[in-house]
Amino acid sequence: MKNNIGASTACLYPMNTEEALLSLAKLGIRDIEIFINCDMELETPVFDEINRIIRDYSLNVISVHPVPGWESFYLFSNYERRRQQFMDIYKRYFERMNEWGAEIMVFHGANKSAAKSNEFYFEKYEQILTVAESYGIILAQENVAYCKSGNLDFLVKMKKEFGRRAYFTLDLKQALRSGYTPFRIIDELGKNIVHIHVSDNRGLMKHESFGINDDCLPVGRGNFNFTDFFEHLREIGYNKAVILELYRENFSGLTELNESVEKLVDICKIL
Repeated sequence: MKNNIGASTACLYPMNTEEALLSLAKLGIRDIEIFINCDMELETPVFDEINRIIRDYSLNVISVHPVPGWESFYLFSNYERRRQQFMDIYKRYFERMNEWGAEIMVFHGANKSAAKSNEFYFEKYEQILTVAESYGIILAQENVAYCKSGNLDFLVKMKKEFGRRAYFTLDLKQALRSGYTPFRIIDELGKNIVHIHVSDNRGLMKHESFGINDDCLPVGRGNFNFTDFFEHLREIGYNKAVILELYRENFSGLTELNESVEKLVDICKIL
């Protein structure tokens, strides 16, 4: 099984994005997701430094993950000026993504607390989707437990609504937090999944008693069956990236982070 296996700069938050990128590059990780934490990271001098690191280490930027929460406040708003501002901000993201060669934008969408109808959500999603497509960018809705997208029925409706234009990022820890196994989400969304965030876990669901960080662990520290997971992906013909996304408090240091990526690579080699 051939996949791009890498890591997100989000793993090293709150380290500055360019410093996190350099740390991953020095580990030898070449397939990268860049997590943007503020607008200034799209501008000089930070953007120039990110470009330098990408160039010097021959990095393959797979995806970009904007600051979570913006979509709920800007796009899924009843205030037209705010939506227009959102479009302008994201056009800048798309321009920078084109420069980096990144094709996928990870999208959280509206928080559950926004209480927006499916019709309203799809209408506003269509707006940003159309802009993304004009830049050649794949907008990949992520399953996020605290967002409307945490509900699998909603994601299935989105798939039906947008057909081949509906793309998804599958996040393992967020699936558990929403009460689903990743395997069920794969079965429901199938070939519309174009990006994956992985972490290990101890198999607990949201209704069970979580220990601290039991759902977001370095590979090998939980009991998730990655071999079965990759086999399941192979059955749907998935041949895209698998990106490690951990929270900084969940691993001891860069060595453990690198070991997680290497373990994922080794699993893929034998399939």
